[in-house]
Amino acid sequence: MVSTYGGTCVSGALECPENETRMIVSIDMTQMNKILWINFENWTVRAEAGIIGQDLERELNERGFCTGHEPDSIEFSSLGGWIATRASGMKRNKYGNIEDLVKLFYK
Repeated sequence: MVSTYGGTCVSGALECPENETRMIVSIDMTQMNKILWINFENWTVRAEAGIIGQDLERELNERGFCTGHEPDSIEFSSLGGWIATRASGMKRNKYGNIEDLVKLFYK
């Protein structure tokens, strides 16, 4: 079983079937752990996939914002892990699941 940075993944969403014959790639994104920018006009944040949830939340709180996403594993799991597994959090009734909170940016 592949897991996110902190060994979470309680949903089993990243578990590979035993009969899988294709190559599986795992990427370590632990060094991709920064907020790149915050747009205070439209309330968007660009953050790297390896940032741990509690670090992201803390840095946003310092600037008067929140993620709106609070999975049980927030102190261990990463933003990229949330997106990859379509994570749901305790605040989903107010803010939605992670796919409702993410806007993908393409170059």
